[in-house]
Parts: sequence; structure tokens; C-alpha cells
Amino acid sequence: MSVEDCKTERSGGLAFEVILKPATSSSPLTAKPGAPVRELSLECIDKKLKEANDRRASLEASKLLTLLKDKERCQEANQRVQELNDSFSRDAEKKLALKMELTAEKKNMQIKALQDRLREHAQKVEAVRTVGEMYRSELKEQIERKLETAGEKREAQLTSLQERIRKHQQHITEVIEASNKFSKDTEMKLILKMEASLRNREEQLSQLMERLRQHEQRVQQVRQNKLSQSMSNSSISESTSFENIDNIDNLSMELEVEAVDGSSS
Repeated sequence: MSVEDCKTERSGGLAFEVILKPATSSSPLTAKPGAPVRELSLECIDKKLKEANDRRASLEASKLLTLLKDKERCQEANQRVQELNDSFSRDAEKKLALKMELTAEKKNMQIKALQDRLREHAQKVEAVRTVGEMYRSELKEQIERKLETAGEKREAQLTSLQERIRKHQQHITEVIEASNKFSKDTEMKLILKMEASLRNREEQLSQLMERLRQHEQRVQQVRQNKLSQSMSNSSISESTSFENIDNIDNLSMELEVEAVDGSSS
């Protein structure tokens, strides 16, 4: 075959040149002189397949052994983690139980201390109540004695006033009897004068009795007020107030009696 120059054109405008080498006769492949010739037989193929199966089984066994070791390591790690968790749980339970015991003991101590304080407070309250009852009873007895004394004084004053009025009436009667000895005109004048004096005296006596009644009412009201306030005041202030009231009553009654005596005379 001769060498020819060939040119191929394409629509793209690109041209390239191909040089063809003349054909040569190909020699058959020959084995290398040093390499032995291998003969493939059924036994050889079976042997190779068996070796391949053995290698695959060994590889699978190695992989399985690796997986087992990994599984054992995972199990050991899980076991260690479980043991750590169990140990932590036991420690936490022990700490919690100890803390609960301490809290319970502290709470019991606080409750006991509170009960002791409450018991002491109740004892103090009972003692104060007892003292208050004793003081209240003593104060009541003192007030009752003061009221009895004031009533007795009031009765004595009223009796004295009535006695003085009776003596005054006797004096008026004596004056009337003595006036009968005078002349008729003088007697009439004296009678008119005495009647006017008697009317004035009766009016004054009625006014005085009304004033005494009102004064008695005021005194009774003051005593009731003082009796209601006696629970909070001391016995000394109570006795002083009652003595002041008695002194005022005596002074007012003496002034009123003297006024009646002066008007009648």
C-alpha cells in the first residue's frame, strides 16, 4: 500500500492531515522463554474457587470478629455508663435521704421550739389573766365600798337637811303663834307676810328638791361613768375622783341650805 496524502474537510472549516502507514504482517504471540505454561483444569479451578471461598470466609470471619469486638466494647462502655449512672443514682439517693433526714430533724426542732414558745406565751397570758381578774375583783370591791360610803353620806346629808327644814318649820310656827299676840292689823300684816314667806319658802323648797334630784341624777351618772372607766384606771385615781365628787356634793348642799335659811329669815 502506497502512502497517500489525504485531506478531509469539514463544515466547521477545520482541516487535518492523516498519514497512513503501510500494512505489515503480524507475527503470532509467543510465550516468553522464561515463563512456564499454565494449564487450566477443573481441579485447578475448583481449588481456586475453594481458596477464594476460604479467603472470603476468613474475611467475613475477620469482619465478624471485629464487629463482635466493637459490640463487646460498646457493651462494656454501656455497662460502665450504667454502673456510673447506678453509682450516681445511689449517691444521689443517699445524699437526698441524708438531706431529708436533716430537714426533718430541723423541722422537728423548729416545731418543738415553736411549741415551747407557744407554751411559755400561754403561761404568761394565763398569769396576766389571773392577775387581771384579781385586780378587777379588788377594784370592784373598792368601788362598791366607795359607793356604799357615798350613799351613806348622801343619806346622812338628806337627813340633816330634812331636820333643818323641820326646825325651820317649827320656828315659823312659833313665830306665827307669837304674832297672834299683836293687834289685828299687825296680825293680818304678819299673816300676809308669813303666807308670802311660806309660799316663797315652798317654792324655794320645791326648787331645791328639784335641784337635789337633778344633782342626784348627775352624781349617779358620774358614778356610773367612773365605774365603767375603773377597769383601765388605777384604784388611787378612782378614790381621788370619788372624794372630789363627795366634797363637791357636800359643798353644794351646804350652800343651798344656807340660801334657803337666808331667804326664809
